[in-house]
Amino acid sequence: MLDAAGEAGAAIVSALLASGRPVIAAAASAHALAELPTPPPGAPDLLRVQGSTHTETAGAALANAVRLLRRPPGAVVALLGGELMPGRLLDQDTRFLREALDAGVFPHLVAARHLLPLLSESPFASHYLVVGGPAADMPWAGYGHASVASAALRMFSRALREETLGTPVRVQQLSVCAPLRTRQRGNAACPDWPEPSELGLQVVELLASPGTEPVVRFDRRQALSRSSPSPDLQSENSP
Repeated sequence: MLDAAGEAGAAIVSALLASGRPVIAAAASAHALAELPTPPPGAPDLLRVQGSTHTETAGAALANAVRLLRRPPGAVVALLGGELMPGRLLDQDTRFLREALDAGVFPHLVAARHLLPLLSESPFASHYLVVGGPAADMPWAGYGHASVASAALRMFSRALREETLGTPVRVQQLSVCAPLRTRQRGNAACPDWPEPSELGLQVVELLASPGTEPVVRFDRRQALSRSSPSPDLQSENSP
């Protein structure tokens, strides 16, 4: 699991453990790793590895640390990227957009270059899941740099999928169609923003049933409508 820091990462780790999957959680901060919940007795293992994919050197060190665990991963969940500051593209110099790409796209390339070989060593089919945020489908007002970076990440995921078709690794992107309802954003959250726990459940579901789509969209409204009983069923179950 990359990056296991923050609410979203912790929620995905918790959901994976609850589903019976052991987890190797990686994060740049030792403090963030220490804050991950301790699995209860009898739960799958949670192994913490400090490391990042912000540079090629760091990515190689992280892959080596995972290899030394002698626990070959069956999947990689890449949740990478930082908080984006608002601002119009026309009001900023080129550094503004470059920093968005540096934070939201290039760490994914480093991760794929160094972790895909680990998955390819497995004798079983494995899964490489890139988690992307909103704004890839249309310009996001006041966050044009986020739209460009999100669109670039989506095309990166599709290109990576094409380049790995001859391997046992299946690459997909989980595209979250709205910002997450984190504690920090709670007061400004809209009704269709998903909870971090809902994202965790979606990751578990996708790893269990990958399907064939290169990009899978997670829309909270559609997920709730699929899980809600039909009117007839509601009337049958009502007291």
